[in-house]
Amino acid sequence: MRSQETRFNIPESRYLRSGQFAALCRTTKETLRHYRAIGLIEPAFVSDSGYAYYSPLQLGDFMLVAALQRAGSSLADIHRYLEDPQASELEAMIAEHINRLEAERRALRAQQRFLQKTLDRSRTLSEWLTVKNGWRIVERPEVRFFEINISDLFSEENPVQGERLVNELVDTGHSLIERGMVGQMQGCYRVGLQALLDGHPDQDFHLCIESAPSGRKRTRHTKPAGRYFQRLRCASIDELLVSEGSLFTAYLELADEIQRRGFVPAGDLYEQELSLYTGDIAAQSYTELSIRIE
Repeated sequence: MRSQETRFNIPESRYLRSGQFAALCRTTKETLRHYRAIGLIEPAFVSDSGYAYYSPLQLGDFMLVAALQRAGSSLADIHRYLEDPQASELEAMIAEHINRLEAERRALRAQQRFLQKTLDRSRTLSEWLTVKNGWRIVERPEVRFFEINISDLFSEENPVQGERLVNELVDTGHSLIERGMVGQMQGCYRVGLQALLDGHPDQDFHLCIESAPSGRKRTRHTKPAGRYFQRLRCASIDELLVSEGSLFTAYLELADEIQRRGFVPAGDLYEQELSLYTGDIAAQSYTELSIRIE
C-alpha cells in the first residue's frame, strides 16, 4: 500500500484531504497519520503545502486493514502480509480469520437464540401472572419439532429400557450443546390425547425439541395451529418428586376441566416450562399446559 507518486493529471478536487478521508473511513486523522508513519496506508500524494490527499479508492485498503486488525492480526503482521498481497501467507491468514469469525458468529447466534427463548418464557410467565382465573383460550400457530418417546422412564417393567433412555437423553443434551442449541433443552413435553383421556398420560409421554440431534433419526411431530385451552401450572420440584403420580395429576385435572366447561379436546396436551430452575427444589416452578379444542 505505497503512496501514489503522481496524480496522472487527475484534478486535485477528486482527492480527499486527510480529514475527509478519515470521516469516510469512520476513523481519525491520528490513525491515518500512524498508518502513514509505519508505511501501512500512505496518502496518494502530498501537496506542495504539505497537505496529505487520499483517493476514495483507498477506502478498500483501509477496510481490509481494519478487518484484519479486528480479527486479531497485529499492524506489523498486516504490514508484512500486504508487502506482497498475492502471497499464499496472506490468503491463509484471511481464511483462518474467516473460519474463526464463522465460529464466533455461530456461537453468538446460539447465545442469541438461547436468550430469546428465555426472554419469551419470561414474558409469557409475566402475562400469565396477570390472568386472574388461571386459564385462557388463545389462538396458536403451527409448530414443528422432533420428539423422543420417554414413556419408559415411568415404567417399572423394563428398567433396562429406562436406563437406555436416560443415556439417550444425556447424549441428546451433549449433542445440542455442541451444536449451540442449548436453548432447546428448556423443557417442552407432549402427552397423547387418547392416553390422557384413558387416564394414563405416562404411557404416551414425549420430550419435544426443535432440531434433531446430529447423527440420530427422530420422529417428527407437528403441533397444529388452532384454538387452545391453556392453564398455568404451579408446583415445586420437591412436590413432583414426592409421588410419580403427582407429575401427571395436573394433566388429568386439565382434561376434566376442559370437558366440565363444555369444550371438546381435539388434540394432544403440551407442557412448556416457563420458570428458570435455580437449583432450589422447594421453589415454585411454573409451566404452561395447552390442549387444542374444537
